[in-house]
Amino acid sequence: MGLVQWFNVWWSLGYVLLTATTSTLMLLVPAIVVFRPISLSLYSRATSWIFALWWTSCLFITERLNGVGVRVTGDALPLGVPLLIMSNHKCNLDWMFLWSAAIRTGSIFQVGVFRAVAKSEIRVIPIFGWGCKLNGFAYIRRKWAEDAAHITKWARAQFARNAPGWVLIFPEGTRYTDRNKQRSDASCEKDGVDASSLAGEILRPRTKGLALLLSENTRQRKAEDECLNEKGSSGDAKKKMKRNPRASFAKVVDMTIQYTDANGKPVLGSALGTRCFGQLAKGELPVTTCHVHFDCFDPSDVPVDADSVTEWTMRRWQKKAEMLRSCAAHGRFEDARAKEWPKSGGAVPFFLQTALRFFFVAQGVACVFALYHSRAFAAYAAIAFGGLAVMCQADPPNW
Repeated sequence: MGLVQWFNVWWSLGYVLLTATTSTLMLLVPAIVVFRPISLSLYSRATSWIFALWWTSCLFITERLNGVGVRVTGDALPLGVPLLIMSNHKCNLDWMFLWSAAIRTGSIFQVGVFRAVAKSEIRVIPIFGWGCKLNGFAYIRRKWAEDAAHITKWARAQFARNAPGWVLIFPEGTRYTDRNKQRSDASCEKDGVDASSLAGEILRPRTKGLALLLSENTRQRKAEDECLNEKGSSGDAKKKMKRNPRASFAKVVDMTIQYTDANGKPVLGSALGTRCFGQLAKGELPVTTCHVHFDCFDPSDVPVDADSVTEWTMRRWQKKAEMLRSCAAHGRFEDARAKEWPKSGGAVPFFLQTALRFFFVAQGVACVFALYHSRAFAAYAAIAFGGLAVMCQADPPNW
């Protein structure tokens, strides 16, 4: 690597490692101690703000260092309410560009309310896996008997804390690769599904997890309706419902994501893959524009029983395949509903990102100074990291 590449790696990867590690000690663990014993809802909002600020500060890597533009189209996402978002999974950077889309709602807080259903291997990654768990991620082992019980408990815990969150699930179950595409087509052929309707870099969706979340949402909405309509109530329950928005998902959101190069051509999954993190750190990501499209549905218009969810999701994925082919032909989504958001394009304000980076670097330097000069703080760090490692290994669904 040349001098410029080394500088880019230091400025991107170095920043992420330093600030993620130190803000865990300086911000996240104190939030557990101060807010969690008082209120789970307050704790959830506090961690969402911490992640909103940190994730926003990290967007300089994608949008400035790599110069990736973000074009957001489709339905506007409602703010301050829980959403269930399902998406195709092009590569490992999809999460980061959901943050980019979130900040273009006009509310920086929305960047931090993102929670995902992710594979369990992530939970044991020091700092990053631990931090995602603290912000409410659900980790699954791909053993349905275990995962169904875990997701059920996790979903009910999320509803109980009544804090606005965006729950992201990838029904495809894995990111796109040529090998996974072969498996997807083989699965379609085995079950009599027309694989040609999913032509392109898109995989057949698996819907058990999505159906379970939709079912739990229906259960939660019924409980909320009963609470509001209960006769002879003293009114306390209704006052509580008026003070706090519904905990159930206000919308089911279908998100479609695609990456194009400088010529407006789709970037192949093989050009990203696991190498995308290295490309990102060096400022060499082969992406010029990330296209994100949202279609919102009222939960009452989305089926709940497993077979109907499978059929509905397959129709949505076939629509995605059409949109991806349209993007390949025109260099952007050309769907009739692909109206561009007012804040689409551009970049996160430079002053905001600089101020946030300065803050996180400053607290990082203060943390390193304390670790070097204070045995008590070093002991606290050891206990905190040890406790987080044990907690994430146990992976309690109600965290």
